[in-house]
Amino acid sequence: MRVLKKKKFVKLILRLLILIIVISGYFIIKYSRNNTNADNIYYGTVEAEKINISTEIGGRIKKINISEGQKVKQGDLIATLYSNDSTLNLQGSEIAIKNAENNLAKVKDGNRAEEIKGQEALVNQAQAQVKGSDAALEKAKNDVSAAQNNYDYKNKRYDDAKILYKNGAGTKYNLDTAKNDLDNVSSTLDNANASLKNVQAQVESFKAQLDAAIQKLNLLVNGASEKDKNAAEYNLEQAKNNYDISKSQLDKGNVFAFTDGTIQSVNFNTGEYLTPGSSIATLLDNKNLWVKIYVPESVLPKINIDQKVVLKNDFLDNKTVNGKITYISPEAEFTPMNIVTKKDRMKLVYEVKIKILDNLDVVKPGMLFSINL
Repeated sequence: MRVLKKKKFVKLILRLLILIIVISGYFIIKYSRNNTNADNIYYGTVEAEKINISTEIGGRIKKINISEGQKVKQGDLIATLYSNDSTLNLQGSEIAIKNAENNLAKVKDGNRAEEIKGQEALVNQAQAQVKGSDAALEKAKNDVSAAQNNYDYKNKRYDDAKILYKNGAGTKYNLDTAKNDLDNVSSTLDNANASLKNVQAQVESFKAQLDAAIQKLNLLVNGASEKDKNAAEYNLEQAKNNYDISKSQLDKGNVFAFTDGTIQSVNFNTGEYLTPGSSIATLLDNKNLWVKIYVPESVLPKINIDQKVVLKNDFLDNKTVNGKITYISPEAEFTPMNIVTKKDRMKLVYEVKIKILDNLDVVKPGMLFSINL
């Protein structure tokens, strides 16, 4: 009887041991899976594409219609510039049209002595315009020279920053800042060159007007032929085209938003003078949102360009945000300095950029998302 009880006791102990082993194994496996999943989760904050709203012409700011944090639509008026040169050019074009119309009428109707004197005055006026445009051309050339010098300087700084970063003596932030500065001055240089071309075209236009005025004077003195009448009609058409060019140049003083977005910063104040290419404001393109994460080399074989991923945020419980990998860095770098621990900052990682595809109405720049790769 005692032996039977002992056997039952041993069986009970064995059963308890088996149960403990099974339960322990379950929790070990679960813990292992949780750790594995946690190792595959990466975090990044939402960023938006930044767009500089620049002016094509130089001038003084007459009015700014936006403020920081304001949402704007494509076509909204951002600022208005007053350009004395553009205003004078438009007025000169209006005068040129009237002169061309009068000259055409004179060619057809015949000329008097006082008309010849009037045409001589127009020739003098056209000569003054050519002289003034030559001064504007010289200024435009100086603007291009200054922009080129600034570009060369920023390009040198960017090259130095790349060398320092490559040698481990510089930060990614300094490299990105140098690249952003180079992009801005490159835009300024392009605009300065475009402005120079416009001024050169204007100089040629004024010279053509002077030639036309001289021809008209000769026409008045010598009398008109059929060929002269055709030339007068052509000059009138040219004067109208020059007016359209001047009007377009003046209209560039109205700076508009060319896409929807949110104003991140207003970079100038009313009354300040801007050179061509100056960035009046910086716009965040809310339709082009992305998250940047950093992954170790072991993750690279598992990801590809255009691969779809799911992003999660603790405050968007009922929202599934989908994304697509658009960039995988070909070069390793040290983890950025904003990572919390020094140990993590010493790891070599690869930058991965994920474009957000949906729910753009609720996703905002600065929100923290997790991505399970």
